Amino acid sequence: MYETFENLPESKKEHILEVCIEEFARNGYVNTSTNIIVKRLGISKGVLFLYFKSKKNLFTYIVDYLTECITDDYFERYADSGQIEFMDIFDQTGDFYNVLLQDNPYVIVFLLEAVLNTPMELKEEILSKHNLAHERLLGRMKMSNLRKDIDVQVALDMLHMASYHIGQMMLKEYGGEMDFFKENTDKYLKLLSQYIDIIKYGAFKEDEPKGKRT
Repeated sequence: MYETFENLPESKKEHILEVCIEEFARNGYVNTSTNIIVKRLGISKGVLFLYFKSKKNLFTYIVDYLTECITDDYFERYADSGQIEFMDIFDQTGDFYNVLLQDNPYVIVFLLEAVLNTPMELKEEILSKHNLAHERLLGRMKMSNLRKDIDVQVALDMLHMASYHIGQMMLKEYGGEMDFFKENTDKYLKLLSQYIDIIKYGAFKEDEPKGKRT
């Protein structure tokens, strides 16, 4: 479907994606104007739609592209042996978010908008892509240090809920200024670390008696 775009020189493809990611990140899917995108790129709308057919296809192409790039980057950084110890994910998450926020906050905002503010017409497709990325991650995990009575998916869901909550806070507070992330990254990473600490170790003292707590 995207052969015409894929056959462009790498530098041109990167420039097109960079502009599109920035516009979607700043404005969200619904409010992003393809007229502004083509004006910034110096191309006609016909050329943009020759590459992607529609605004929806453009958006989902970028979701696929970024998801693959980020997943590959994560594995390259943390999966030297080909597998990742499950509990290490909790420690790596904050470090990896820091890298992404410092390198290109537009990418984080784009993906947060895609997942947290998904338009109804794209919800099923975005969820499917999201689940495929999770399955790829699960396929590389080792569970040797996880409690036997713990459901892996439940533990991952808790980590995702903590991450999404932080993401919602960032989207609400950043106000469209990307410098906000460089100035506030430490605050969000500290909060994420606190959430992760509770997920890993619980909220009660070690000598707290087992059973029903009131």
